[in-house]
Amino acid sequence: MKAIVIENKNGKTIPTYTDISEDNLPDGEIIIDVTHSALNYSDAATMYNTWGTVEDFPHVPGIDFIGTISQSSNLDYKVGQRFMHTSYGVGYDRWGGLAEKAVSNGDWLVPVPDHISNVQAMGLGTVGLTAMLAIEALERNGVKPEDGKILVTGATGGVGSLSVQLLAKLAYIVVASTGKIQKASAYLKKLGASQIIDRHLFDDIKGKPLEKETYAGFIDPIGGNTFTRAVKQLKYEGVGVSTGLVSGTDLDLSILPFVYRAISLVGINTVYTPREKRLKAWERLFELVDLDILDESISIKKLKDVPKLAKDTLEGKNQGRIVIEI
Repeated sequence: MKAIVIENKNGKTIPTYTDISEDNLPDGEIIIDVTHSALNYSDAATMYNTWGTVEDFPHVPGIDFIGTISQSSNLDYKVGQRFMHTSYGVGYDRWGGLAEKAVSNGDWLVPVPDHISNVQAMGLGTVGLTAMLAIEALERNGVKPEDGKILVTGATGGVGSLSVQLLAKLAYIVVASTGKIQKASAYLKKLGASQIIDRHLFDDIKGKPLEKETYAGFIDPIGGNTFTRAVKQLKYEGVGVSTGLVSGTDLDLSILPFVYRAISLVGINTVYTPREKRLKAWERLFELVDLDILDESISIKKLKDVPKLAKDTLEGKNQGRIVIEI
């Protein structure tokens, strides 16, 4: 089968588009004939060992995939049925979806409604689930559209793009932060952003422990200084949601935002989200997403181009969602 295979050569990981025997597939209940996968930042980081998430080589990356079941020993999942698989282990601990076949178990298969195509499902993928869970965290902590602006950092990335679109659909006022203002402004406005600001405004974390109350909440897939600076700008009882740590795990804060503004901070991890909660979030996401806007944010690419696309992703050159046609 055709696949993206990562080899470790003298401590350096190298992804290659190649042929590999189906006999090398890991054991599992269900084998999927994959039609599409997605290229996430985490996939790119895995390919070039940015995070050191893979220990066994050769390895096939790809945390998202969709297709039809070709073999199954699980009576709940029958040959010919269409499912997608997102997150949890696949692409890290086990071979993932950037190949013509992939292995799954039933716990992480997601039924996809008929009105969602395979390409659209991968346009959502793990980042779509993450964005939906982040918005539900804002809602659960009492943030309403009338409370004020919601900041979304990394707004041209996967989680950021979908967060902007979904928040706007729910009538929130969205401020999108990006390092590509000239290039991405039209794109972000089409997604529903009311205001677009330069991400470099969040680079400097020195100065006062509290800044002007600006945002009722924020969704941050970046981490590091960006998260720290955004926290200082939350309004009274504001809520900050962290979905990623691309820029680091440090949190250089005083206790003052918590004491004087009664803020709340929430972390999102799809892997540890219970299945029942995940499936409810998927159902809501499938109903809520604007498919026309989603289609415009998707770029369909070939499997053979993934190594180059992954490098571009790590360098911040890509925008929106990259769906890989297998």
